[in-house]
Amino acid sequence: MIDRMHVRVRSADPKCIEAIIETPKGEYRAVTQSNYALDQSTTPWLPVAVPVAMQHGWDLSMEGPVDAIALSGALSAQQVINGWWPRRFSVVPVATEQGFAQHSGASGVGSFFSGGVDSFYTAITQSDRITHLIFVHGFDIKISDGALADAAQAAAREAAADLGKPLVEVTTTIRSAFGDPLRMAWGNVYHGPSLAHVGLALAPHIKRVLVPSSNSRDQLSPWGSHPDLDPCWSSSEMAVEHHELDVGRIGKIRRLGDSETAMAHLRVCWHNTNGSYNCGHCAKCIRTKLGLMVAGAESPMLPGPIDPNTVRRMFVSPGERKFLREALTAVVATGRRDADLEKALRFAIRRSYLRRNVFA
Repeated sequence: MIDRMHVRVRSADPKCIEAIIETPKGEYRAVTQSNYALDQSTTPWLPVAVPVAMQHGWDLSMEGPVDAIALSGALSAQQVINGWWPRRFSVVPVATEQGFAQHSGASGVGSFFSGGVDSFYTAITQSDRITHLIFVHGFDIKISDGALADAAQAAAREAAADLGKPLVEVTTTIRSAFGDPLRMAWGNVYHGPSLAHVGLALAPHIKRVLVPSSNSRDQLSPWGSHPDLDPCWSSSEMAVEHHELDVGRIGKIRRLGDSETAMAHLRVCWHNTNGSYNCGHCAKCIRTKLGLMVAGAESPMLPGPIDPNTVRRMFVSPGERKFLREALTAVVATGRRDADLEKALRFAIRRSYLRRNVFA
């Protein structure tokens, strides 16, 4: 018996798309909706189906036509993912009807916008290209986090208005209803394909979507959004572009320090303890505060000094380690020496080696 995953699409609303995903582990229903009309074809579901099938070793069948360029790119994406983690992800066959470009004539350029350092940097430095900013509810903020989601959405609306761009608002259950139940690692694997799903769904309005880079060129490692992987999820109607490899996190923060809009709305936290907009204590909050300190900038979203004791106690993943190293180097380079803070940063970096990265 062949283990198979089957995806079928249904929708009765131009601004809502839905997929029923049948797997050997059960049936799942994922929904994506927006304030803009969405692509009703099967193509947007390809990026989020492929990594799941690869991880579980299931053949993949998709009901309805899928864009030919997207199908070809998905094979390239499989080869990239398999090359990174050959013991976890196998290349699987994809059975579907090959589709052709619908020629929507879209001319827009979208950029994903969470309100974080990377997305603000892309929004500001690529303003001449960008026609739409895209805010997604259901990725780093859970669907159930009502008050926090409302605050983040309101901030995104205000920031987009200040930047003079329309905000495309998307809500999706891709992560909560499909990725998480099937144990897809969000950062290492699944967030990039999920962003591609949203970009492809918006093909009636945008011909290109920018995915702000998490890493600079010298910090690249296997990750769900990567310059070798993101473009593979493109279709003949919509290109996925991984943006900015030449500027590191500290350099980005220096640039954002000159933006009142960025400082007023900066949102970097994924922990959101007790529903807080930024917890102020996790590795992402601390390294952003370090960057602001180095840049001589202040954000009301991350107020107060950096407590060395908090730095010593904080959890630092292997992925965060490289950012803390960058921050430590920048702090030392300022000449404003803080022995306690520098000692705490070095301690946190050393302790991070005790945690084994299961994707290594």
